[in-house]
Amino acid sequence: MNKKRLRQWMAPFATATLILNTGYGIWGGTDALASQSAALSVAPAEVSNLNAAALDTTRVNLSWTNPSDINFDHVQVIGVSNAVYVDNIRSNSYTLSGLQPNTAYTFRVKTVDKSGNDSPGTIIQAKTASADAPVDKTPPGEVSGLSVANLGYNAFTVNYIMPKDTDLSQAIIYLNGKEMQRTTGTSYTFSGLIASTNYNVTIRTIDKSGNISGGISIPVTTSALTVDTVPEVTGASVTSVNNYSVTVSWTRPSGISTVSLYRDGTLITDSTGTSYTFNNLSSGTSYSFTIKSKRSTGALSSGVRLTATTNSTSSNSSEVSNLDVDSKSDTWIKITYDMPSSAEKVKIYADGDYKGTTSSESYKITGLREGRWYEIKVTTVNSSGRESSGVEVSERTDGYSDSSSSSSSYSSNYEKARDLMRIAENSLNASDWRSARDAISDLPSGTRKSDLLDRLEAIRNRAIGTSSSSSGTSTTTTTSSSGTTSSNSNNAVSSYSTSFTLTPGAKAAYVDGRATTMAQAPRIINGVTMVPLRFISERVGYQVNYDKATKKIIMNRPTDGKQVVLQIKNTTLAVYELNNSRNYSTNITAPVIINGYTLVPLRVISELSGYQVNYNSASKQITITK
Repeated sequence: MNKKRLRQWMAPFATATLILNTGYGIWGGTDALASQSAALSVAPAEVSNLNAAALDTTRVNLSWTNPSDINFDHVQVIGVSNAVYVDNIRSNSYTLSGLQPNTAYTFRVKTVDKSGNDSPGTIIQAKTASADAPVDKTPPGEVSGLSVANLGYNAFTVNYIMPKDTDLSQAIIYLNGKEMQRTTGTSYTFSGLIASTNYNVTIRTIDKSGNISGGISIPVTTSALTVDTVPEVTGASVTSVNNYSVTVSWTRPSGISTVSLYRDGTLITDSTGTSYTFNNLSSGTSYSFTIKSKRSTGALSSGVRLTATTNSTSSNSSEVSNLDVDSKSDTWIKITYDMPSSAEKVKIYADGDYKGTTSSESYKITGLREGRWYEIKVTTVNSSGRESSGVEVSERTDGYSDSSSSSSSYSSNYEKARDLMRIAENSLNASDWRSARDAISDLPSGTRKSDLLDRLEAIRNRAIGTSSSSSGTSTTTTTSSSGTTSSNSNNAVSSYSTSFTLTPGAKAAYVDGRATTMAQAPRIINGVTMVPLRFISERVGYQVNYDKATKKIIMNRPTDGKQVVLQIKNTTLAVYELNNSRNYSTNITAPVIINGYTLVPLRVISELSGYQVNYNSASKQITITK
């Protein structure tokens, strides 16, 4: 073709008709694909199902299926001379008009990504109809067996059977009159829909001459989004208030064995009891407490809110003074102290367990174990029944003899202490922890003893409680000077969920097959799916603490001693595996705060916890399974 003929041939493209198909899917993919695509400057995949059909003597229609690459941007149609006939085609079909009758044309269809990388292209030849030959204007047959499958609240699939016309090209899928896809397949999945909404699906067929059938339609209504309504606790009340603590109580509804307890909107702990004491509060300060019923699936109720103001320092009985150990044996310890005039009596605790109440200025704590260290606390109680925070002293019962003078004896004692430490790390049981503590304390000073003491301290806050409640369950709540709030209970074991299903941009989710609603919808940030921190971490067994001063997130999992440390806007994640005495760090997408909720990378937290993450490109849903 000479240059003049080429210019004449190209001129009509200025008024070419563009047929757009904007699609209904979400541009996105798995976190891994997003990361790989961003890191590599490679061309996107080619189009598939490329087809050319002569519409008449002057028009040819090209149609194709765009690649699923996350960075795919548009299509170019290029002629044999490598001139770009038309650019920036984001649909999946294009009609070329103003052509010559009975003439063959060769085109190269290229894909281009968002970085400007283009593929080699796919070549196809198209020939316009002859002016002398009859033009096929008969549309193909309709699809049959149109039916709906996998109907959900935000997605469903249609199945159908294609007609057997020899010149059949593709099926065209419409939703509410809008073209969604051209395909040679026999099914199509609609996603990202709205619950309890009526939709109309139409499928038409198109042949190689561009003739389109009238279409077959079917109405579809998405299912309702059901949210588990968890019953609230009853009889919630504040039962005790003093300077530094508030006790609340409640009655659990039928079928609920656990409640989540919040102070000023921050989760403190989960409890299976019917009362709880919030400790380490500030005197003369107002607090808000919320009690939420919690199902085994992790679904929570809206919560019952209580408020209380701690007493000012002047209104509470003073502490005892001159607390000291008077005498001891292998099974008891006797303490003495001076009681303030404002106190009517004192309460005695040993290792967090209530031992007795007395109005005397001495007390013998009996029933102790030989050669054991005990943390003894004495609190005062005034005429109003308000209990002070208490004064503490540590002492060890008799019966211990140092048998570690020889090398062989030291080695044996060290091995025993190490074994007890491992038991405590695995069980997170208060009694096991104290056994390990006593055995380690018996060792002579040295590096090996220091290492065991470091590990002992690392699990202390997750295994040991130091305050006593009326139900006999020992629980502790600790607030550091930097503002870190943590909460734990003796023998605490976090419950696990085995599967989650969620969709980026949607608050609706499924946990262990039951519908729930997240406070903040997951988001895709820089190609990585970010989810609310507490939604995912607490359901895979972690207890979450947040340090407002440093913006550090500290996640502890009692069952395996694993600790994960993240920080807002910091791309480094640290992992400490206490049971294995090792730690490591890795780079991640930095956690962010959106609408007051902390979002963390889903895949990192899930896979650290032994879960698998799968992404369904058709439904746009992410499934996390154990």
